[in-house]
Amino acid sequence: MRTDDEIRDLLSRVAKVLIPASRKAKLLEAISWPRAVEDQFFAAGAGALPSVEYVIERDAANTRIASLRALESTIAGDDALATWLRNTTRAFIDGNRLLLAVGTAEFHRLSSELYGSARTPFLGGGSMCNLDLAVHLEARLRVLGWDDASDPDEPLMRAHEFVENVRERLRERTPHLEIDVALDERCTAKVQAGRSRVRVRHDATFRALETESLWVHEVETHALTAQNGAAQPHATFLVAGGPRSTRTQEGLAIFAELYEHSLGIARMERLALRVKLVDMAESGASFLELYRHLLGLGSEPRDAYLDAQRICRGGRVEGGAPFTKDACYLAGLLDVYTFLAALTRGGLRDEVELVVAGRLSLDDIPALIELRQRGIVDRPRYLPHWLRRWDGLLPYFAFTSFVGDVALSHVEDRYQRVLELAARQTAPDKPRS
Repeated sequence: MRTDDEIRDLLSRVAKVLIPASRKAKLLEAISWPRAVEDQFFAAGAGALPSVEYVIERDAANTRIASLRALESTIAGDDALATWLRNTTRAFIDGNRLLLAVGTAEFHRLSSELYGSARTPFLGGGSMCNLDLAVHLEARLRVLGWDDASDPDEPLMRAHEFVENVRERLRERTPHLEIDVALDERCTAKVQAGRSRVRVRHDATFRALETESLWVHEVETHALTAQNGAAQPHATFLVAGGPRSTRTQEGLAIFAELYEHSLGIARMERLALRVKLVDMAESGASFLELYRHLLGLGSEPRDAYLDAQRICRGGRVEGGAPFTKDACYLAGLLDVYTFLAALTRGGLRDEVELVVAGRLSLDDIPALIELRQRGIVDRPRYLPHWLRRWDGLLPYFAFTSFVGDVALSHVEDRYQRVLELAARQTAPDKPRS
């Protein structure tokens, strides 16, 4: 068994390689489409496949891979600590391999290994896959009448107003998170968050519920976990977990939205739709086919463009080789929900808090528990709002654990008469209030 000093030395050696690698290999930045591509697409009448050129520093990526493989070879043992460190190192190797494969079919193969695909089974196997969950959610949302959910008279918040809103919330937050929030004309998504900076697309607009969702997702999850990782005294590489941490990171962010009641119907529907778009692209649909499919569903042209480009970025616009990251959000939500349900029912508050100790995978938790018990990993400096309210978290999972075992089809039969009466009162041409 390693001594505490040996563990600290090992973590320090790993950090010296992983931290520079995480700063230099920015996958999402490398595969993002410049605004000029969007402008050209619409200027040409939105009828031709976009032409995207990626600038990849191949020599630098190969150098990082060599350095990471050298580090991996020095991490001996089959204990939880060694497994965690090797897996994390391999994740950064795979991230660089993904960079080198941009624009090829190999990019899709590696992406599927790292993030899963639309038809990847969830919860460790079985017959159900990510696409099944997406289809189920989409069907349930339609039953609930999601088309009528948005208030057409709701005022939209403009980008500069959103920036000030986030700045004000940061000023009021205790303990304070040091984060710069700014408009960025180069930002392709509405909002993108790093450890200490949140970038907002200058022409974006936001509904009220969306502002809450983005605060919880981008600031109280992605930025917060990165800052917690950077604050660790001996494992500062938790500031960035590599591609293998993405499923947990996004699942954690979506859970926070759900638990904080900021996950609206349109947002959930879009998450489900993106899994279906990944499946379409994996089956050969091109960027244009995805774009036109979204238009047919009622998306605004620019929104359809942005959703289609999320799937095609880094891959092949002709179809068959998409970026599969969007297939892991709902699977990650399921992972995080079941993890939190199991540990909160056990009253394991310290262990639950480790999930926000940095950017990590749920598979890393056993190693972190051991390091926490030995005083080598600290309790997270910052906790998201939902996790600070421990007294509310436990009753939530206590109740939902029982509901999950109830035969809901039997319960729903009790209300069949109510459903029938409601259906009669709601004519097809009469919107719901």
